[in-house]
Amino acid sequence: MIKKVLFLCLVMTSIFAKNPSLESMIAQMLMVGVGGDESSDKWVKQLQEDIKKDRVGGIILFKNNVKNQKELKKLTTSFKNIKTKQPLFIAVDQEGGKVQRLSSKNGFNDYPAARDIEKNKNLEQTYRTYKKLADELKEYGFNVNFAPVVDLNINPNSPAIGTKKRSYSDKEEIVISYANEFINAQNDAGIVSVLKHFPGHGSAVADSHKRLTDVSSTWQYKELKPYYYFVKYKKAKAIMVSHVTLDKFDKNYPASLSKNIINGLLREQLGFDGVVFSDDMNMKAITDIYTLKQAVIKAINAGVDVLVFSSYFTKKSSVIREVREIILQAIKHGDIDKKTIENSYRRVKELKNDIN
Repeated sequence: MIKKVLFLCLVMTSIFAKNPSLESMIAQMLMVGVGGDESSDKWVKQLQEDIKKDRVGGIILFKNNVKNQKELKKLTTSFKNIKTKQPLFIAVDQEGGKVQRLSSKNGFNDYPAARDIEKNKNLEQTYRTYKKLADELKEYGFNVNFAPVVDLNINPNSPAIGTKKRSYSDKEEIVISYANEFINAQNDAGIVSVLKHFPGHGSAVADSHKRLTDVSSTWQYKELKPYYYFVKYKKAKAIMVSHVTLDKFDKNYPASLSKNIINGLLREQLGFDGVVFSDDMNMKAITDIYTLKQAVIKAINAGVDVLVFSSYFTKKSSVIREVREIILQAIKHGDIDKKTIENSYRRVKELKNDIN
């Protein structure tokens, strides 16, 4: 009898040991940027401490973090060598053209913009170009790339997309064909592709980095077709949701804070059950209108799984500390359902099973 009780106790202990704490699940929903371009820098050391203490699940590096090949490798290695309960997302925006954090300016290769790729390369050449890009990312420690852009080039004068040649075409079948090669190349290199910017930024006349961007009068339903295709054929593991407003689906909130757009349109109607990343929560389209508390709670309730912050700091403290406390208090007071956190944790964990 005693042996049976001891056995049951061991089994129950084992089961409960496998259940992550609420704080651990919240950590997997946070991705932050950091100041510094060397592993010995002060704020890099602070972020390393946060990773060690299971406070954050991902980091994103920008051009200011990339000094040269040697230092970048040391920097990403310093993060990867930290023992964590879940693998760490190490992300970058490496599209080519105007948006490439690794370039000839800091000792890496240059890659063409999407529009130039479509004009000058067939699909086989496109795959080879993106495979070289993906292999370079892998070599220097990245496992997530916020690419490809699957926006349609509806407005060639769009300041965030069209003028920067970030879209392959205004025709959805061309966008799908070229983006598919980018995804295939990254899959083969072990890089997670994050499609962007749902539900479509290509018709915008403003830039959501600088102010609220309303596409209600310019957006077209065909902008959903690349997402529909990649979700249907199970090529979309992760999608970034933009800060554009689209009153066809939500008259009150931008897509990144909209339950109608994320849980309704993307998850229920398109059938997506992968990881939803927010666009940068430090963009003015969000910060000019919402407090940090409002933005975090609305984004999570809308269906965002990973909140992306380009800056490590808030006015009060670190974004990691403040956002974690906002979420914990929101759960305590019933403003966020704990089940929502558990669902996001599950999706993030499943995606992390694909990285190494």
